[in-house]
Amino acid sequence: MTRRTVIFLFIFAMLLPLLLMREFTPANELRYLNIVDDALANGNFFTFYDHGQVYADKPPLYFWVAMLLKKVFGYHSMFLLSFLLSLVPAFVTGWVMDRWTENKLDGEESTAALLMLHSSVMFLAASIVLRMDMLMCMFIVLAMYTFGKMYANKKGAREAKMKIQSHEAGLFRRDRILLPVYVFFAIFSKGAVGFLAPVICILVFLVADKDLRIGKYLGWRFWLILIVLCGLWWTGVYLEGGKTYLNNLLFHQTVDRGVNSFHHKAPFWYYLAGYWWIAAVWSLLCVVLIIKGWRNRFLGGIRIKLMITTALTILIMLSLVSSKIAIYLLPAIPFFIYSGALMLPYLKDDRLIKGLVALIAWLFIVIGIAAIFKKFVIPEKIAETLPELWAPFWVILLPMVLGGLLALKALKEKHTPLAISIISASIFVTIFLGSFSMKEINKMTGVKDGCKQAIKISQEKDSPLLFYDFSAAPNMDYYFKQEGLFIREISKEQLSSFEGILFFKERRLKKDSTLRSVLEGKDYVKLGDNVCYADFSVEKDWNIEEKKTEQ
Repeated sequence: MTRRTVIFLFIFAMLLPLLLMREFTPANELRYLNIVDDALANGNFFTFYDHGQVYADKPPLYFWVAMLLKKVFGYHSMFLLSFLLSLVPAFVTGWVMDRWTENKLDGEESTAALLMLHSSVMFLAASIVLRMDMLMCMFIVLAMYTFGKMYANKKGAREAKMKIQSHEAGLFRRDRILLPVYVFFAIFSKGAVGFLAPVICILVFLVADKDLRIGKYLGWRFWLILIVLCGLWWTGVYLEGGKTYLNNLLFHQTVDRGVNSFHHKAPFWYYLAGYWWIAAVWSLLCVVLIIKGWRNRFLGGIRIKLMITTALTILIMLSLVSSKIAIYLLPAIPFFIYSGALMLPYLKDDRLIKGLVALIAWLFIVIGIAAIFKKFVIPEKIAETLPELWAPFWVILLPMVLGGLLALKALKEKHTPLAISIISASIFVTIFLGSFSMKEINKMTGVKDGCKQAIKISQEKDSPLLFYDFSAAPNMDYYFKQEGLFIREISKEQLSSFEGILFFKERRLKKDSTLRSVLEGKDYVKLGDNVCYADFSVEKDWNIEEKKTEQ
């Protein structure tokens, strides 16, 4: 069994309880399931709709996999969806980065790099949640890896041009076809960024390396394959959804969103500030490794130059785009992590690098010990919002404490990569222990149980399901429609007089005086993700109705 296989099996085992027990979240995951169900019901394949509204935000690859799983198994499985659409692409990404660097890192250093990637905050989160971002990240990494091989294969490029049949020429020809295929699937996973990220990164690298033979890598074959594949997709969209849908897909969701976003608008510096937590806990360590490598002239070679160029280009490119959320930076994370990891062979005994790893170890130890004194450390208001865990908080965080202590021991024995691996492993063991409290955590993140309660009340009292100023509420139809029920919106004016079960966001109470006045003195039920509902059903006096009937 290879080293990579052991690492992936360990990560899978640590995340398995979470994948099995986690519920769908209302904001995106339930929306995607409703869109898939709508497509299956209406026989759509290229065009998608969300409660009757065009949903051209995302290309179809993710939806196709979800549709296939629903067809085969008859229901939406959180485990299968997470495993196939998030965790497997994460493993493929890690496998590619590990293979790309294996001749530069020894076994201990390669293990540290792979575990650093998979334990960084956003990469770990994207390995679990149901979004298209990890799929796109995988294909972007594959595209850049393929370009890197082409660029390094000078002999193969020369012999392919001369039409010589050789192993190197065959590899170059194969990669010349695979590159546009990977770029297409990056587009097919998430959209325009899947095209812009690899193409712009390749162009920037070529310019930076003073090699202007762009046609050698992005020549007519590249554009022909890409245009043919995109053309087939867009033809399907046009035949099924017409000109309006195609225009929405190609322009409204790309140009409009990039220049003047109607979703997730944020300032230029958003990712510059966000990188530090997005790539945590290794963000500072990687930046220092790269800076020290640059100062000591360790950044020679195609591979490290390409990785750093890719990481910085994606960061700057996304900063120029109007629409920004943290997970959009995901494709840059593997390149930031491995740009730093490639410096480990030169800097693993550096005092500052060892000091930063020790700082993370001590941070884990302090957090774990502080959990024992939770009552004194965590404010009471915050403590009240935390879920009920299967064991004391300090027990669940114990692996972090042990990991920190073992990491300090490894550092003392001059095994910096081993210390990094131990810290990373302790994160996964902590998640494993914490995931056994998913039943309670689901009450904070999911809405399944609350929807079931509301359905029961609705059926007993024959009351409508309503929502107010709550954009994700229609997604809860995923649970309601199974009972023949649907949720509908009411306006601010209608709040003064209505009957039914009202869903709303609790945080809206602070800003909305009308909602506050309606709920004054009224009990409401808290669900996950700040969702609440209150019963405003009119009680029917069935005895009076029966008397009228008798008369």
